[in-house]
Amino acid sequence: MKLKRSLMVTALGLAILGSTTGASAAETEGLVNSQEKSFTQEPDGTGSSILATNKVKGRLDVYKPPLRSSYAVAKSSANRMQDYIYARAKTYNGDGSLIKSKSASATKADYIGVKTMNGTVYFGNDFAIGTHTFKLKGYNTINGQTKAYW
Repeated sequence: MKLKRSLMVTALGLAILGSTTGASAAETEGLVNSQEKSFTQEPDGTGSSILATNKVKGRLDVYKPPLRSSYAVAKSSANRMQDYIYARAKTYNGDGSLIKSKSASATKADYIGVKTMNGTVYFGNDFAIGTHTFKLKGYNTINGQTKAYW
């Protein structure tokens, strides 16, 4: 019984220690490259003149986890709920030909993410492009793009 309790205390301590890094191993395992761009949504002049600016962010991460296929993740996030938010991840061969594409959108949300597989064995010159769209009534629409290489 003492041994079982000792093992449980040790496991709990390791779990707490592992969670203090801020990012889980699953989120960073195989991360090769990333690009993040921040944008400011300005009032478009149609609404109230007291509207504050809104910060939005597009991020693209490319992964090559050990013994698994490479993939890209595009994320669009905002500090204020958007009327419409969109993310698309496209993967390309080194020669610029499209391999795969996947998109996702949401209404009345502040975050959307999408994962697309690369699908090639050799990925040395491959790259991914993330497309990000943010729409909010009373603000300018933001269309942004991110790019990362494997």
